[in-house]
Amino acid sequence: MKLFSPARIHLGFLELDQTLPRFFGSMGLTISNFCFEVQISKSKNLNVITEHKSLEKKTTDIFYKFKQKYNVNFCKINIKKTIPLHVGLGSGTQFSLTIGYLISKLNNLNISIDEIALFLNRGNRSGIGVQSFKQGGFTIDIGKKKGANNLPLKLMNIKWPQDWKIILLFDLQGDNVFGENEIKKFRKINKRYRSRFNYNYSTLCLKILPGILEKDFDSFAEGIQLIQSNMSEIFYKNPKKFSSKKVNYIFDYLRDKRIMGFGQTSWGPTGFIFCENLKKRNQLLNLIEKYITFKKLNGIDLVKVNGRNKGNFLIKDSL
Repeated sequence: MKLFSPARIHLGFLELDQTLPRFFGSMGLTISNFCFEVQISKSKNLNVITEHKSLEKKTTDIFYKFKQKYNVNFCKINIKKTIPLHVGLGSGTQFSLTIGYLISKLNNLNISIDEIALFLNRGNRSGIGVQSFKQGGFTIDIGKKKGANNLPLKLMNIKWPQDWKIILLFDLQGDNVFGENEIKKFRKINKRYRSRFNYNYSTLCLKILPGILEKDFDSFAEGIQLIQSNMSEIFYKNPKKFSSKKVNYIFDYLRDKRIMGFGQTSWGPTGFIFCENLKKRNQLLNLIEKYITFKKLNGIDLVKVNGRNKGNFLIKDSL
């Protein structure tokens, strides 16, 4: 049995004041090109095959957590492909759900994806990763009630316009934030950004949603830019700052060209740029490559990806 689970980009939070009755809320898009490919079969002992020690440990931890609660068989788990870890593509949630879902399927536990997510402590702040795993597409969630033990509430899931394209910008030497460091970052956010969060919701309703539904790319790109600027102000005290200095240079160049629709996924360091169509993506890619060469921004990798309107894919009879 084999499972493919796709990566996602996180496009920003809508509300981060945790003193309110309801908080978080976020937007994200499932993308092509990057996925976990994991194969599972019954075995006499637990056997995890991977080049990544961290994934081997995480797989072992997940397996024994299941074994403590459910009647599960030992198994062989072969991790054949991976989403780049801790760069803003949702590897943590996607991997946990992948392993949990395969263990459930192999042992006929009949556990829902939402139940697996809660069991493995995923979806604490954003529901984007869980929805990407389940169905792909562009997802908006409206957070969760304070003290609630449930996943963030999905507001809607929309099919991504297939003409719209994406460029990812990987800073191969960039810093990343995850785990305990991420939790500490969220704790530092306070209430003084009330007006910015209100602005996020109006931007979502008046620019981003109509932009996708009416395929008005300029409206969508402007909305993404506004929310990304708000996130930068909240996290970095500067609306034009992101975690990677090299990606920052490229974004400043885009501002000079009056191009919109770019930002940072999660805590970075990976950046994204939305493009209206294939031709414009190729033109922009050429411009950025020349700029990278001119500025000698070594260690930046540009990757062309698409939005993906499907979630995980299970092959039951794989050998």
